[in-house]
Amino acid sequence: MSAEKISKYSGFARPLLFAFALLLHLAAFYFINFTAKEEEIDTVDFREAEVFKLVDVQEFVPPPPAPVEKKEVVTVSNQPKASENFVETKEDVVVEREEIVYLPQHKISSVPIIPSREVLSRIVYPPMALKQGIEAVVYLELFIDSNGSIKKIKVLKDPGHGFAQAAVKALEGVTCVPANANGKNCAVRYRYPVKFTLN
Repeated sequence: MSAEKISKYSGFARPLLFAFALLLHLAAFYFINFTAKEEEIDTVDFREAEVFKLVDVQEFVPPPPAPVEKKEVVTVSNQPKASENFVETKEDVVVEREEIVYLPQHKISSVPIIPSREVLSRIVYPPMALKQGIEAVVYLELFIDSNGSIKKIKVLKDPGHGFAQAAVKALEGVTCVPANANGKNCAVRYRYPVKFTLN
């Protein structure tokens, strides 16, 4: 065939080929779906089925508890009697507890001297903050009595990551030089920053 004949039939051949393929697919679809033999469906006769009733179920009854042994009560008849003469006093025993009055920081003459070397030696840098390279400042309020012992520590600013706990633990039990107001040792509320830095 020459090139002219091929080009003459190629415009007509494509639609004809498409129609042939479509008819072939439709025929296959028809034979697969509609000419297949019908399968028999097994039916169950429910008249012959056994019915399981909930009434037939027996409830589990736990066994009775083991008998409890009774303990013997021993009575002793010849015991010495307690003193029957009671002396009552009308005086009330009052234990007076002296409230410590902590002066605010602005009312003292000289601030308490906290042994910073001892505090620095007791500080443990929080491990998670050390791994992450975090630095922080913890602000504490120390309640220092007139003898110089720290009675209570209050955290004013906690940056997290365990810094406040480390600072409080380092200052617990530390004795310092007490504050002074008008020439006398006094109890004071003293604000104290603890700075955590990495070298």
